[in-house]
Amino acid sequence: MEATIRAIQNRINECIRHDYRFLENRIFLKLQYFSEEQSKSFLNQELADVTDELANLHDNAVIQSITDYAESLDFLWESTFIETLTASEKKKYANFDTSTLDVKQYTAKNDSYDEALPYFSKIVKFIVLSKYVLLLNKKAKYYQSPTISEEVKKTFIEPMSNVKPQIKQTFECHFDDRQIEILTTCINEVPIFTESVTAETVKRIFDCDLENYLRVKNNRLLAYFFTSLDDRNLITHYWQSVCQSNPFFLSSLKGKPLKQKVQKLLTSTLKN
Repeated sequence: MEATIRAIQNRINECIRHDYRFLENRIFLKLQYFSEEQSKSFLNQELADVTDELANLHDNAVIQSITDYAESLDFLWESTFIETLTASEKKKYANFDTSTLDVKQYTAKNDSYDEALPYFSKIVKFIVLSKYVLLLNKKAKYYQSPTISEEVKKTFIEPMSNVKPQIKQTFECHFDDRQIEILTTCINEVPIFTESVTAETVKRIFDCDLENYLRVKNNRLLAYFFTSLDDRNLITHYWQSVCQSNPFFLSSLKGKPLKQKVQKLLTSTLKN
């Protein structure tokens, strides 16, 4: 049964990434065009709506069983989810043919698998909204900051202006010290840069607080590194724009700051 549950979990994780990315893109685009007051109002209302929805979902005992494991990529098996199911529901999960679980079918109709896999769409929705409410809170705190006014003015499109908005961006990540150490080891073992980096340097990269340039050893490896984090929903989908706004990296060939269009080309090459 464990193998089946883990296979189902992998598909659920794909559905979660899809739905969360949709919400992330949606809020990113809206906040570009809202004024400061509109942004605050939108975020407050969105937070109220999402928390109401989460509260309704949490009334279900099965959803409650995974609440404390929402950040895990293996929450079905690590939590008491299986034990919370009824005998008939447990049998459905144990006997499910995972090869028939198509993420595209789910995205077309979210409740497509709710009969074969009870609570499937509710599970996905609960995890997605749990992640989304963290993003909303982070955005709301940013707009409540005393220094927001001057910063926000730089991010919005002036009426009747041809000037494109310059958006203050970060990688939207929350790596702890252990994760930073792991990423540092990966970066140095490849290696991605021409010189070894410390955990402090890697932390500064993700905090967008790096003081000196880093020379890239292989541009494609850098793109692969960020794309891998993006695919796992560990950083913002707009990481290329973040790199453009914070030019920390010098290209391997010319030693000039990497441009976003170059990064996009490399990323496209990797995916193809």
